[in-house]
Amino acid sequence: MSDFEQRLRRIEDRQAIAELRAHYCHVLDDRNWEELAQLFTADGEFHGLAHVSGRDAILRFFRDTVSTIAEGFWHFCTNATVSLDGDRATGRISMQYLSVKKGVSYVSAGHYDDEMTREGGVWRFRKRKITFYYFAPLSEGFTGRPTYITPEGKPLDPALLAASEAAR
Repeated sequence: MSDFEQRLRRIEDRQAIAELRAHYCHVLDDRNWEELAQLFTADGEFHGLAHVSGRDAILRFFRDTVSTIAEGFWHFCTNATVSLDGDRATGRISMQYLSVKKGVSYVSAGHYDDEMTREGGVWRFRKRKITFYYFAPLSEGFTGRPTYITPEGKPLDPALLAASEAAR
């Protein structure tokens, strides 16, 4: 592959990854759980309010749990970085998340750390991890933290979560 072809391929890869990340926000906000799960590799991982592994578990988590968390939500991502290494890529993207939960408007922000893999010419998430900076009712401003949950939607004990994070 010539230098020009390599540079063109990197540009095309970056564009495909940008579209993957944007498409994630759109299908998530549209609650299209089947399409969202297809954005992950078969052994993909999602680590957000809960940690689930495997495309089927990702589908169940979003369809059965996330769908009940809020009446509506809207994701906005910006400030993306990407490091390419052949058919693998890593990067971070900032996220603002607005939602309505039990009639109350919430605001939150954080970032996603992504590991992506090209499979059969298509970029997919191998791992997507959210770090929240804050989660609070809009009336309270930019304070607070989300409640982390099991894949079934039950709150996790903050002490157990802290111990788990410290062990990593």
